[in-house]
Amino acid sequence: MELLFLSGDNKNLLSLLLKENNPLSPDGVYLPEVLAEEIKEPVLIRPYLKQFIESFSAETRLFPNLSYENELLTLWYEELLGTRNEFLRDWFTFELNLKNVMLVLSARKSTIPWENQIIGTNPVADIIRKSNARDLGLSAEWPWIEKVLQIMDTEDILAREKAIDLLRWNYLDELNTFNYFTVEVLMAYYLKLGIIERWLGLDYATGEEMFRKMLGDLQNSYEFPNEFSIKDGKK
Repeated sequence: MELLFLSGDNKNLLSLLLKENNPLSPDGVYLPEVLAEEIKEPVLIRPYLKQFIESFSAETRLFPNLSYENELLTLWYEELLGTRNEFLRDWFTFELNLKNVMLVLSARKSTIPWENQIIGTNPVADIIRKSNARDLGLSAEWPWIEKVLQIMDTEDILAREKAIDLLRWNYLDELNTFNYFTVEVLMAYYLKLGIIERWLGLDYATGEEMFRKMLGDLQNSYEFPNEFSIKDGKK
């Protein structure tokens, strides 16, 4: 579960290092004040965060062509894809590939160079970085890429974002097809709550719709005692 919470630490660390004065997230593994101390002398935090701090402080960029955010994301994904948990490995591989595909498709529409903004150092990232094919030459490997191509042609930004998040939602469901009340199911619900939270800020009706969908999935999957009934969505 800690691997999921690290996204909060990434945001906090960037805000602290770049002195952006943004509100710090309480959702990370480390308290913001702990991160602030670790910047002075990193000891307690995960190796990839320590590596980023030391590189930033020494002004020796690890991936000089990337933004600071994508540089940290690259280090984070390297850590995530090394986890022994198959569900998390599959999910974060999908997320990384989806981010890169969307980046390329958006850059193509705006005729902006993308080669130096691809996240990751794996062989698939290299294929995405170099391919000029409409589907990046990966349709056979990723059945979902055709769907993404259609979504990215949508002019309505909110509709496009909603379709991408529904793609993520459905992928989580597919990963847990044969999992029941396991830690993988709990991790999927946590990730779905993150999607819901984002939409409550972007478009409340969509966020509420997703929340009720998740409650419905819970109700259909598990039998709750009467005192925990969720039929009316109020408990």
